Amino acid sequence: MENSPALVEGLTQLSDALDDPITDLQAVLSVLTDDLAAAIPSYLGLTVTLHVQDDSVIVSTLDAGPVDVRASLLLPLSPSGSSEVTGSVAFYSGSGGAFIDLADDAKWIFNLDGPPVLDAHLPAAGSEPGGIRGLTALSDLNQAIGVLVEDGHTPHDAHTELRRRAHRDGQSITDAAASLLEALAHTHIVTAN
Repeated sequence: MENSPALVEGLTQLSDALDDPITDLQAVLSVLTDDLAAAIPSYLGLTVTLHVQDDSVIVSTLDAGPVDVRASLLLPLSPSGSSEVTGSVAFYSGSGGAFIDLADDAKWIFNLDGPPVLDAHLPAAGSEPGGIRGLTALSDLNQAIGVLVEDGHTPHDAHTELRRRAHRDGQSITDAAASLLEALAHTHIVTAN
């Protein structure tokens, strides 16, 4: 596999998009996905994991159903000029060895301190990484934290309270946030009638 200039440009755009919240990340991911599908045998998708405060936010183009992943490449994401890793992007393929050439070049292309992780990030069948799945779930979480802050909690205490509710109800933190917002919406509907 030869690394196409479009693939390198797509990966660079993804990195830049994560540094600039104004960038249309959906458009960048769409172009990057097209480039990866053209350059990588049996490309299946990617997963971006960002560390936001105490939570991991996960955005994935990998199909939700069972997927036969045989190769992966994990790259750290760091804001420009920062040595702190704020997340990662994992690329997946159904063909073994699909990322060897890209892994060889990734250290130079992305100015990495260490080598990228090759084939050590293969998802187990039927498993999903923990964290907040998608931007809608992150929005729900932030809205629920806002509701708790309006009820008198500090932002830190609001996160703690939401985790406490999730644990109490046997839910994920995102489900607890959605439940809080649903209860709030139901209360507003009842009081409006």
